[in-house]
Amino acid sequence: MSELDKLHDLCKKTYKEQAVWFLNCFWEDFAEKEAELLWSYVETNNTLDLENHEEGCGLDEMKAHVFLEKFDETLTVREMRAKLRSTGAIGESERPKTVPLTHYLLFKYGSDWHKLVNSAQGDNQEEIEKAQSMLAGCIEAFRQADLRAKEAREALREAESAETEAKAREAEAKASEEKAIQRDNEAKAAEADAVAKEQAAKAREAEAVERENEAKASEAEAKAREADAKSTEEQAIQREAAAKEAEKPFKEAHEEVQKALADVKREEDEYNGKIADAKKRSEEGGVVQRNKAANELAQLQAEDPLPLRRAKITLESANKRADKARAPFEAAIKEAVAARTAASEA
Repeated sequence: MSELDKLHDLCKKTYKEQAVWFLNCFWEDFAEKEAELLWSYVETNNTLDLENHEEGCGLDEMKAHVFLEKFDETLTVREMRAKLRSTGAIGESERPKTVPLTHYLLFKYGSDWHKLVNSAQGDNQEEIEKAQSMLAGCIEAFRQADLRAKEAREALREAESAETEAKAREAEAKASEEKAIQRDNEAKAAEADAVAKEQAAKAREAEAVERENEAKASEAEAKAREADAKSTEEQAIQREAAAKEAEKPFKEAHEEVQKALADVKREEDEYNGKIADAKKRSEEGGVVQRNKAANELAQLQAEDPLPLRRAKITLESANKRADKARAPFEAAIKEAVAARTAASEA
């Protein structure tokens, strides 16, 4: 068998076997201190060889370039083969489809391929066993290093996931805080509006009292006129009209107070409705939805409903006073209508 045939046979061995052969041949020269690096070459080839892995013997050109890049080699496969052809390791007419590990080792270390293929692999059993033992130690060290690298990658992935989740919770908290501030501002605005309405209601109440006094005086005067002109229907009609006209501002003030009271009650009902809805959602659905609803419920319940309640109490009081202020005019109208009816029927 020619030396080139021996080289071809060597290149058909597995990556590990090629590395062991190379170590055995050049152990005393330089390979002893290169054992760990050679094992990293074996591991990388096993990983890149997606079809055969540990049973493979050579990488295609694309994977071979990936291998070279991993070890910061600037040469190309073509340049490596040209160098090997110049030494006779590859015949001029040969066009190999794969790159065996042996070709790379011969190129990297500039080793004599004739010595490699003719090296005795059985006469130095002690050195072989020592090399294999060191190689096995390298294998275990790389296996442990790979395991720790995987654990580190998993820890990093979990940390990144936790960080993403924390950022999402922080963003959600900020949004909830902004929403709470907005609701607080709305509540303050509602309180200010209620105070303004309360003050307006008090002013109308004072005006209503004044008008009530005027109405009482007018009523006394109307009764005097009624006593003088009780027999005529026209006078009764005039009194009815006067009473309605006198009632008009009180009626308008009363209706305005009732409208303001209805607005406050509507706001109170909306607030209570939000609380009921958040409470319902906090008891239904998924965990995230329930937690989100629970946060909304806590924020709603933390809001101060006192302004709405105070406005409601104030407007209800004003409404009662408006009822009371309007009552004399309603009574006067009824009395005038009765007088007109009596006069028309007389």
